[in-house]
Amino acid sequence: MDIDDYKMVRLTWLDAQESCTGWSDWEEMTSSSLATCQEVGWLIVDNDEKVVVMRSWHAEEEQGGACIAIPKSWVIKVQELGIIEEDFEWEWDD
Repeated sequence: MDIDDYKMVRLTWLDAQESCTGWSDWEEMTSSSLATCQEVGWLIVDNDEKVVVMRSWHAEEEQGGACIAIPKSWVIKVQELGIIEEDFEWEWDD
């Protein structure tokens, strides 16, 4: 498997969100909203049923970690992220 064959993405989807606990009035319950969520990683599955994003990649062992499967109908945006090819040195503020 070649990890370079997969896109690095930021995926945005809608998810369930509990907004009322205990007794709530009708207006509060009917105005409940969905949660807008985001995930960053490699897009390893993208079909009519679902998308699967993998967050971590162990290059030496060729193993993935921390993946999430999301129903395709929940996805509202997929943004492909660029990869910096040249060497990069971090500068940390003290």
